[in-house]
Amino acid sequence: MAQPAERGSGRGTYLHMVRDFAAEPAVVYDAWADLAHASDWWGPEGFTVPADRVSVDDREGGIYEACMINTGTGEELWWGGTLERLDPPDHLSMTQQWKEPDGTPASNLTLITVDLEPHDGGTQMTFRQGPFPGTEDRDGHEIGWNQSFNRLSKFLARHE
Repeated sequence: MAQPAERGSGRGTYLHMVRDFAAEPAVVYDAWADLAHASDWWGPEGFTVPADRVSVDDREGGIYEACMINTGTGEELWWGGTLERLDPPDHLSMTQQWKEPDGTPASNLTLITVDLEPHDGGTQMTFRQGPFPGTEDRDGHEIGWNQSFNRLSKFLARHE
């Protein structure tokens, strides 16, 4: 569930979500850190991330890029960023920015942080993203991430 908007450094609006998963932190971390799994769970319902549309330099400071496709319309939504901090199995952070197909920025740059803690035989994930330019943008991401995290839960159940 999303928490009330957080403010960071006095600028922007932040998304804060906490989810529990029935998988060990290392398994949840691997689902995040291996962006090849993005095709299995990233994106809201009605979207897919084909494995051949994901590239990643899997190290701190490495660049990643992916494309999410609306299965109804065929519209392509590109995004990418930098892997900022990889601290398995407890933490990872990355920047994220929507991009035009030619690679030019289509949104502001946000920072995603994922903290994982053992909880009730599984994992409690604390997810943060921001800053967003306003609550409408943040709320749209909340809807998408909630659906993605539902897909992540199903993915983890198949791979536990």
